[in-house]
Amino acid sequence: MPGYKTVREAGFTFLFRYDQVDPSLLHIYARHLTSIDDALDVFFDTRPTWSEQFRRYENFSLTHGLFWFWRNEAKKEVVIITCFRI
Repeated sequence: MPGYKTVREAGFTFLFRYDQVDPSLLHIYARHLTSIDDALDVFFDTRPTWSEQFRRYENFSLTHGLFWFWRNEAKKEVVIITCFRI
């Protein structure tokens, strides 16, 4: 089972999952060729909407989509589900 890469930025802790097929790569890179910087840009530069159907937050910029949820909102811990190009 793959683990997570932890990134701290602007008072938040982000958890990025490693890919299940190639655990040396992050899921967002292995599946969508996106980077941590792409995900952080979308997170900080756009407003999230809540998807009740999928029980996650969704952010969209002109170029990327980001799906995420709070691991611990009080501690500002965010699990990144995926980041992809639009």
